[in-house]
Amino acid sequence: MIRHIIFDCFGTLIDTGNNSIKAVEQMLFNIGVNLDAQKFYEDWKAKKRQKMNASVFLNEKTLFEVSLSETFAQYGIEADASKEVEPMIHSLFAERLVFSDVYETLEKLENENIDIAIGSTTDTDSLLYYLELNKLSFSHIYTSENMQVYKPDINFYKTILSKSGWLANDCLFVGDSYMDDVYGPQKVGMKTVLLDRKALYKDSELMPQPDFVIHSLLELENIMK
Repeated sequence: MIRHIIFDCFGTLIDTGNNSIKAVEQMLFNIGVNLDAQKFYEDWKAKKRQKMNASVFLNEKTLFEVSLSETFAQYGIEADASKEVEPMIHSLFAERLVFSDVYETLEKLENENIDIAIGSTTDTDSLLYYLELNKLSFSHIYTSENMQVYKPDINFYKTILSKSGWLANDCLFVGDSYMDDVYGPQKVGMKTVLLDRKALYKDSELMPQPDFVIHSLLELENIMK
């Protein structure tokens, strides 16, 4: 029986929009480089992701700077990453609002006496900023920074279980990333929901399969029934 739901935050509850691309466009403009912002961002994000698996934990702001330095080197750009990373850091505190299905979904779950948590790959201060901005309140908040580990490392999910005292088979993990919110949680025995708002995934490509695939959080009500 599902007693606890752990939500990913960004892309699941809060719409990140195109703030990251705007930040890259501003940065490239600042250094006078004419490159495709989307391609540059994808390369930058890939290097950041690689750094998440390093033995020494780095918070998200530091990861952005370190991986930007490597991306500059990849493109042969001579620039100070510690300075030019600022537009991206500022974007972490931009106006990002909840998706339209969030408030109704959370209210219904609370009425069913379901424990609700956040499990997010982010720095704690930026997550708390967006929760306050959107008037969201959770009694259980877990970030990569306060647990010193990133998704999909199995210790991210084990630490949530340890800190909460919840049993894995009583938990449902809901998120928009297959690796982070399905593959990772399933390794510790949690049930999973892949929120595929833009219909990006094909069932045949997902191994192991999520327990459920939805396209709106409002569909959670049927799952809980």
